[in-house]
Amino acid sequence: MYIPQTELFWGLNQHVVSRVMAIAERQVFNPGDVLFHHGDAARFLYILAQGEVKIAMDESGKCVYTGNRVGEAFGWGCLVNCDTYGGSAVCETPVVVLRIDRERLLKLFDSDMESGYLFFKHLSCALGCRLVQACQQVPSTG
Repeated sequence: MYIPQTELFWGLNQHVVSRVMAIAERQVFNPGDVLFHHGDAARFLYILAQGEVKIAMDESGKCVYTGNRVGEAFGWGCLVNCDTYGGSAVCETPVVVLRIDRERLLKLFDSDMESGYLFFKHLSCALGCRLVQACQQVPSTG
């Protein structure tokens, strides 16, 4: 599976990584399929294994981020106390993802706080990079 390739899981206890791999569900999508809509209940973290996913923040469909690297994560809002997804994730190409249930993942991290800390440290770095990229796409209002 692609969990060990995912930056979010680098350096975590190998037992924890194995347990994450055991709870991850492989799912396949076609171009145009939606992983989640803006406002859907945020229950899953998605890890990209293949393809390209466009993230749009509202119903206009204006892309704010395109994920196309193996190991990229989508739906991370489910891990930061968001009850609903803040955007929509649409498959631009055939896509394979690993879907991880939020409750099971958080419970796993509760059993190994060091791995949980490291995961959330990696997550905060990834979110910071995405925020910078999103801000660079916003036109300046002079």
